[in-house]
Amino acid sequence: MGRTLTEKILATHTDDKKAEAGEIIDVSVDLIMVHEVLGSRIVPVLEEMGFDRVWDPERVLVVNDHWAPASDTESAKIHIRNRRFVKEQNIKHFCDVDCGICHQVLAEKGLALPGNLIIGSDSHSTTYGAFNAFSTGLAATDSALILATGRIWLRVPESIRIDVFGNLSSRVMSKDLILSIIADLGTDGANYQSMEMYGPTIERMSVGSRMTICNMSVEAGAKSCIMEVSKPVVGWLKETAPEKKWTPFSPDEDANYVKHVTIDLDSNPLEPMVAFPSSPANGKPVSQAGGIAIDQAFIGSCTNGRLDDLQVASEILKGKKIHPDVRLIITPASKETYLAALREGIVQNLMQAGAIVTNSTCGACVGGHLGVLGPDEVCISSTNRNFKGRMGHPDSLVYLASPATVAASALKGVIADPREV
Repeated sequence: MGRTLTEKILATHTDDKKAEAGEIIDVSVDLIMVHEVLGSRIVPVLEEMGFDRVWDPERVLVVNDHWAPASDTESAKIHIRNRRFVKEQNIKHFCDVDCGICHQVLAEKGLALPGNLIIGSDSHSTTYGAFNAFSTGLAATDSALILATGRIWLRVPESIRIDVFGNLSSRVMSKDLILSIIADLGTDGANYQSMEMYGPTIERMSVGSRMTICNMSVEAGAKSCIMEVSKPVVGWLKETAPEKKWTPFSPDEDANYVKHVTIDLDSNPLEPMVAFPSSPANGKPVSQAGGIAIDQAFIGSCTNGRLDDLQVASEILKGKKIHPDVRLIITPASKETYLAALREGIVQNLMQAGAIVTNSTCGACVGGHLGVLGPDEVCISSTNRNFKGRMGHPDSLVYLASPATVAASALKGVIADPREV
């Protein structure tokens, strides 16, 4: 029996070069990313372990992004601990509060390479599967162990194969596709499984669109989400990591999948999707959400704050004004994204339409700052989670959608179909 993409990548990180679904294996890690959880939870675990030095300071990325700049004295203390740790350990890769959101900056630094095994102290670390890597998020204790040893044990996930054919319609984005997939699978439909995405639709997608899908796979319970290398990925790596060597990975033709899903977008066109409160799996066509009044619209986060996303929003909003009853908050995913949007005139278009453009941070997405919702307020958001109280007050409501749908809704003052704007 052949091996899945997941099994092939994980096998290269074991001593005996074997990894079969269901087997518990000890693996070497290529890179670990940690954000504020380093200063809040991981450092105390390391101290309890009697930790002295990280196993390899060149294989660690530390990012201050969730409360950037610090939103209160507690987050300020965490940032201080992170900065001190970076200096003490001589960490090579560090992004302070001016840099951007962890998953975006990791990719921009050329640190996500095909065949890599990447761990992040954040659940959305599945994002790097867009680069043909096995990546997943682990909690503080496991992250501390990796920092100390460079190794971790994993159970090899079974894989779901998802083949996507056809074309997304105008103003229908990869966010709509993954919301549809999650709605079909449910929040535990891929529980501790790897979603392997294939087909010409995935091959044609921009790097940003691929990252969106992999990022949100965890909302279906996935341990990872992996794609093969595509031409856009090759172009990205030539620009961000020109000096690095890598090998693309593909599954065997006779690989064993626990489930096989085929999506034909030509035969069954996908319309914009909206995930109703309070689950990312509660996705419905935008036609079922039309007319729901909103107080706030948000475009940003590690899911949909990239240049592609801001370009779409700018196209919809250029020369128009957002609804007077709506706050539109836009957070570019990184400083590089922000600068690119400035050069293209995107930021000017967005601000002239009435948007507030913030620095790069996770603030609004996690209900930390720069967009916290009050009681009974309704927000349509391009983020990845709409749990109760996720973006602020527990009585607020969050609807998830693509940047195109968010921008259209900001214009109308109600959840709206971007194809009709």
